[in-house]
Amino acid sequence: MSKIHQIVLFMCFAGFSFTIARPAYSQSAGAQSLIGDVKVDTLLVDTPIWKVSNVPDKPWKQRKWIQLEVDFTTATSRKDNQSLENVTVEYELLLPTEDPKNPFALLSGKALYWAFALDGGVHHIVAFVPPRIIEKFTVGKKLNNAEARKFDVKIEFKMNGALICTGFSQSKGTTLQATAKKFSDANTSLSLQRHKDGILGQDKTPWANLNYDHYEQVNPDLSK
Repeated sequence: MSKIHQIVLFMCFAGFSFTIARPAYSQSAGAQSLIGDVKVDTLLVDTPIWKVSNVPDKPWKQRKWIQLEVDFTTATSRKDNQSLENVTVEYELLLPTEDPKNPFALLSGKALYWAFALDGGVHHIVAFVPPRIIEKFTVGKKLNNAEARKFDVKIEFKMNGALICTGFSQSKGTTLQATAKKFSDANTSLSLQRHKDGILGQDKTPWANLNYDHYEQVNPDLSK
């Protein structure tokens, strides 16, 4: 993972109380929140190349995916081996387009994870936007990583249908409130282009079996 991260400002809920955390995660915030210290690294990545000895290679052109690599910290449980069970992570991304009337397209998707250990440690998840969806909305525009790091991203963590954490990544110089309003406006706009299931969990991509123990495991049956 790149050492350059976009720090996500986030709101995390525990019971009926909430904390708006600062970019630097504090111990007190971690004790009050189930999930905190959310960071996202948005990059353009090439389709991974797999080599299989008994399968002939076919002609192909390597294409770009948008990778959303997310780090977060869980609270520390007083009991051993406690975890947050069956947490659904919902992703949204505002992808810049070439349409002056609709400068963004709203991409969304979700994945359900088996369990996040309440160990106070850093955890990792990753999601991807497929090449064809990028091409559909950018109409041949060539994106680069400098632009990708400026994408507005919203991430919601839900457990048993209850929202426990919302994170936003944003361009430098913008505020949490402005970024949250962008997504609020996008979700109520009648003219905005959208693509549901345009963001895929790791299990639905060529990265499904790569760095398997580094990332939290998706429950593929329940993510359908």
